[in-house]
Amino acid sequence: MKITSVTATPIRFSSDNVSSSSVPLIVRVQTDEGIEGIGECSGRYWQSLKPFIEDIAGPLIIGLDPRDTQTAWDAVWTETKSLGPGGLQSTGMGAIDVALWDIAGKAAKLPIYKLLGGAARTHIPVYWSSGLGWQKTPDQMLDRVKEGWDLGYRAFKIRMDWYNNRLDSDPAKDMRLFDACRNFLPDDAALSFDANNGYTVSTAIQQGRYMESQGLTHFEEPLPQYDYLGLKQVVDALNVPVSSGENERSIYNFRDMITIGDPDIVQPDIAMAGGITGLRKVYTLCEAYNKPMMPHCPSAGISSAASLNLYATYQHAVRPHEYSYEFSGSLDAVMSLFQEPITPENGFVDLPDRPGHGLVLDQDAFKAAEAAF
Repeated sequence: MKITSVTATPIRFSSDNVSSSSVPLIVRVQTDEGIEGIGECSGRYWQSLKPFIEDIAGPLIIGLDPRDTQTAWDAVWTETKSLGPGGLQSTGMGAIDVALWDIAGKAAKLPIYKLLGGAARTHIPVYWSSGLGWQKTPDQMLDRVKEGWDLGYRAFKIRMDWYNNRLDSDPAKDMRLFDACRNFLPDDAALSFDANNGYTVSTAIQQGRYMESQGLTHFEEPLPQYDYLGLKQVVDALNVPVSSGENERSIYNFRDMITIGDPDIVQPDIAMAGGITGLRKVYTLCEAYNKPMMPHCPSAGISSAASLNLYATYQHAVRPHEYSYEFSGSLDAVMSLFQEPITPENGFVDLPDRPGHGLVLDQDAFKAAEAAF
């Protein structure tokens, strides 16, 4: 079997108001045996990712056997290292890699988790992730949490999406958002808080101490991604578990983050850390350092399915996996893109035993989403 083409297509659902700079980018890999694999980019800056995937990375793997996932990964990683691994390289590679694993599973007539050695569990808890807190009022964030509650979720995370360009912008408002959601949820419902790189060390410690006194489950990315020394200070100062890792792109970055910053929980993202092949390396690293995993993945589509397939093979995959549809469109629209969608029920995903990652495009829906763009 040989790879014959690699394409990347931005899509939009006609009923959704999603920024043109952050639309989903669907990657399709075709083979000479008619088996198609699909992957997904995070969607940001697709204007740069599309030519990287189609004109740079794609030609490097055309002619290779798609089942040789490590060979293909190495071919792109080595030849494009001058373009990454800060984002463009690892993100584009991740989407292609997921598509190749999808093909490998379909060719073997096995789900990806079987190809990876088997699942420790296929009934996986997920948490409802809601963001753009810096733009929302407490009532607006609470409405999103209530939506998740009504859908059966019992674990939640609210994201501020501050980033380090808005460092310490409005910590008091952040706590009002947290309080509104914490006061609504019963004590046994998990609530986590994601600062998205938004605080300095002293502010992070102050915020963290308050939230842990109110029943915070975990405190995510309190500092700018690069501040490993500061991360260590925050981790040492707080009792609540502190997590980081969604913005790390390679095993080398994760090595340094773990050895210097020492987060309690590691949160790699399949769409940013090089796909399944890249993420497997991180999983092994975390096992070596006895660091629990809690994947970052604000997605309801292909990336979510692929990430869950890998997470299922992890013996300690007992923490909830992230679930969100905010960066792609309404949940109904996203699910309509696939012949048999994978959707949570009452806060759990049951992974199907379908080949590959379990999702196949509905061609009519895909063409409509492509045309809507």
